[in-house]
Amino acid sequence: MRSSHRIYIILVIAFSMASCEENKAEFKHWYSTSVGEYSNSKDNGFKETVEFYSSDLLIDTIYRSMQGPYEIKPILIDANSNELIWITGYESKVLQAESNVNLGPAFMCHNNLDYGKVDQLPWVLKTSGANHRIFTLSQGQSKIQFPEGYGIPIPANQELQMVSQVLNHHRPELYINTKHLSRLHYLRESELSQPMTPLYQQAIFVTKQLAGAEGEHGMPLSCLPYHDHPSGEDAEVDHDCSIDYSKDADYNPYKDEYGRKYTGHWVIPYGPDTLRTNVSRMLDLKDSSKIHLISVHLHPYAEALEFWDITKGQLLYKASFSKDSMNFGFKEIEYFSSKEGISVYPDHQYELLSVYNCTDSTAEHTAMAVMYLYLRD
Repeated sequence: MRSSHRIYIILVIAFSMASCEENKAEFKHWYSTSVGEYSNSKDNGFKETVEFYSSDLLIDTIYRSMQGPYEIKPILIDANSNELIWITGYESKVLQAESNVNLGPAFMCHNNLDYGKVDQLPWVLKTSGANHRIFTLSQGQSKIQFPEGYGIPIPANQELQMVSQVLNHHRPELYINTKHLSRLHYLRESELSQPMTPLYQQAIFVTKQLAGAEGEHGMPLSCLPYHDHPSGEDAEVDHDCSIDYSKDADYNPYKDEYGRKYTGHWVIPYGPDTLRTNVSRMLDLKDSSKIHLISVHLHPYAEALEFWDITKGQLLYKASFSKDSMNFGFKEIEYFSSKEGISVYPDHQYELLSVYNCTDSTAEHTAMAVMYLYLRD
């Protein structure tokens, strides 16, 4: 796999805090002035579905997670209309290219649906980061559907990008052309009997330190000797050694100002590997909100991924998944979907905890641990 390919795959969830465009309003205000009165409601089920196919992706050897052939393809839902539509679900599967036979989840690495040109949206997108994701599907999680009455608003002619990638964990002799088939489900604003509740997606993910001084992200180097006892009598610093997780405009999860470097895609060691990451700044909450759907992206040898409100000491969500018999992949990864939702607050601290346990010492395996949160806009 060329290095440029690997760099792109790592960057597809790259996160850097993005500032809002001054000449645009948030969606709720835009909707009330451009469409009509905003309110919460129930919808009417799926109205329309559009299909997208990737180009052929050849599987000709073993491809581990994030190593297989992939394609980035621009797509449009309806090039001839700028009507507001509401995305309510997404699904994808891997087919044999010539016969269109479904090959099952074994060859699905992931399928991403991204905004193509965010600056063309008529409102400010709340999703923070360099990458503006709508969905990520991966092995074991081939379909996502929002609760009834909830959706992601988008103009019908908004440019999107579909990123399709395949894998092959078990069969080195295989030589087969494949392709992704994705289906996007949506409702047109003009066909609604009642208004919808808008959602936006925000990714949070575990990072692993690669270089730099010991200590947590953002910890001043002068605090290192006193980290375990920041208010002790022997402290020789003139500031508070606790980490400041306020919404710093210069926040970058891949590095800090003290020379530490991090990655969200790391090589897992042989044996257990537990990591914790404070994701409060990634979550980037300006106001209290509710999470109505959570999808998960993991790699083989994952044992756990948990989302904690550490201010309350409360586990908010634990990923649920089942592995295949060889422990290289997943039979199923469940997702959380709820009208009631999970409440989150801008003055709370949040953490992701991931556990991997690699039992294969003969090959290099990589890990990611991501939760895609769909919050009420």
